[in-house]
Amino acid sequence: MTEVMAVFTIDVENLEGVRHSVNRMLQSLEHLRTVDLGHELSQWQVQDVGRSKPFTMKYRRAGRAQTVFRPHSWKQVRKSSAYQRRGGSLLSRALGRRTRKGYLRAMARYHAFQPLTSTLPILREELIEQLGTRLVEMAKEQLKW
Repeated sequence: MTEVMAVFTIDVENLEGVRHSVNRMLQSLEHLRTVDLGHELSQWQVQDVGRSKPFTMKYRRAGRAQTVFRPHSWKQVRKSSAYQRRGGSLLSRALGRRTRKGYLRAMARYHAFQPLTSTLPILREELIEQLGTRLVEMAKEQLKW
């Protein structure tokens, strides 16, 4: 078997044009990384997920974006965390009671406490797939060489 080697010929006259093309490609990649990615995440939250106020953190210098999903409104999250803290302290209160009656009351409150947990995912699989397709389409639109 004969091996075929790739041969590149570089013409000195076209070197400046090649450098200009490569610089243009690098600029479009940088713009995609720093600007378009965060913008697309925000648009996805508004259009596909149905959030009126998307929470997208954009780190332009690092070239990344992060979006945060709260399962409920901030007021509900605060209320739930306060409830969880109160429930966690019920056991220590029960153990600190000196009388049997006080201990039994505190233990009854401790056993009546129901921790708020959910096994449902915050995002459905379809939404994650939609985000993937949106990002691929955005990259195809923005990166035309």
